[in-house]
Amino acid sequence: MALAAIGAGIGLAWWARSADASRAVGLFFAAGILCLVGMLALVRAWLGRLAAGRGRGLSSLGQLAGRGLAHGPGRAFAVAAMVAVAEFLVVAVSAFRLGDPAVADRSGPTGGWAALATFGNPTAVDPSAPATRDTLGLDAAEADALAGCEVALLRSSAGDDASCTNLYASVRPVVHGVGPGFIARGGFRFSAVAEPVANPWTLLERSVPGEPLPAILDAATAQWALELGGVGATFSLPDATGNPVTLRIVGLLDPGILQGAVIVSERTFSALFPRASGYAMALAAPRPGVDGRAFEDALATAWADAAVTIEPAATRLRRLQAVQNTFLAGFQSLGFLGLLLGTLGVAAVQVQGVIERSAAFGLLGALGFGRGRIGTLVVTETMIMVGLGLVAGGLAGVVALPREVAGGASRTPLGWILLTSLATLLVAAVAGWAAARRAGGVTPRTALAEG
Repeated sequence: MALAAIGAGIGLAWWARSADASRAVGLFFAAGILCLVGMLALVRAWLGRLAAGRGRGLSSLGQLAGRGLAHGPGRAFAVAAMVAVAEFLVVAVSAFRLGDPAVADRSGPTGGWAALATFGNPTAVDPSAPATRDTLGLDAAEADALAGCEVALLRSSAGDDASCTNLYASVRPVVHGVGPGFIARGGFRFSAVAEPVANPWTLLERSVPGEPLPAILDAATAQWALELGGVGATFSLPDATGNPVTLRIVGLLDPGILQGAVIVSERTFSALFPRASGYAMALAAPRPGVDGRAFEDALATAWADAAVTIEPAATRLRRLQAVQNTFLAGFQSLGFLGLLLGTLGVAAVQVQGVIERSAAFGLLGALGFGRGRIGTLVVTETMIMVGLGLVAGGLAGVVALPREVAGGASRTPLGWILLTSLATLLVAAVAGWAAARRAGGVTPRTALAEG
């Protein structure tokens, strides 16, 4: 049963690698639970083997500790299972923590763009065009930093930011209009699309008269901030005159720097907001080998007349990810605290076990075991129980919850897992020591008389 559960869990985790984001989370947790059941089945089988060998001889203190666990295998398994479940939850929650992705990755949350520019005064200046760049008054270093760069100018309407950084519900979200160059370039990772195509951005250009206009949104924005639903869902937005216009979601993006807005084609944007002139936003990426700071300074000079604000894509992404990571940090702390309190409660279980085995401890004392050695025996039993739980829960979480659980942006926090495991073992030692004091206080005469 253990091997079958672990094998099924690994199989589900592998299958989930190719599933969409919403389905992958459920599959990964199902895989984790199966792996956890398999690991605990192995622990229970090992305790059963210890109980079956109670009549054999002993040659070490470790074997004697195993014999103590075999005295109450059900109790030992309950402790290990409790710790395993708590550790698995700590690992599972920690696995959703978002890390810093590669900025140059076009399929990542930055789309391969290095900087994001917003204009106080809408502009049509494109510094990536050589003819335009020669008219901007740039010095030789700035012109060289912008040579060969990529720039995508986006139209943008007035509205509310619907990203996770806005604590209030968005009534009228911002609408971005992307041009043919942006659509042809592609980029970013889609969690769901209306139909399988090589470049999902081209779905924005497939508008049919009389039908809802196609739109693409960030998955979190569509499902949580605006509560619009998934791919195929329709919703209404007011145009420039205030009349409602119906749009249909044709694609959902994984969390990234475009979070918080409705994205349509530039042609659709012009139909919705015909009086909007110029571009209010731009995405830019330098050619390979160009220093990022020099590139941003050159962009600021090129767009100086547009009251530009340059923000590195990585900075914007970290600002958006900080919201999710802050919530996760709170849950991590609460889960870790629960794990420590539960481990400290093992002391009560061990004290009960010591009371039941008073005669055995009295016999050990009569055979020459000192209080220190008996205390070491009890602490060893406690560490084995808690250690088995940590190994079972930690392995189940690491195996079944890889970094793909959050669209490739998450990472398994091995340092945090190691820290929580060491702290839990320390608390387990304290719990064992509390029970050891009770065991060490049993005199051979009294214990043997009671036994």
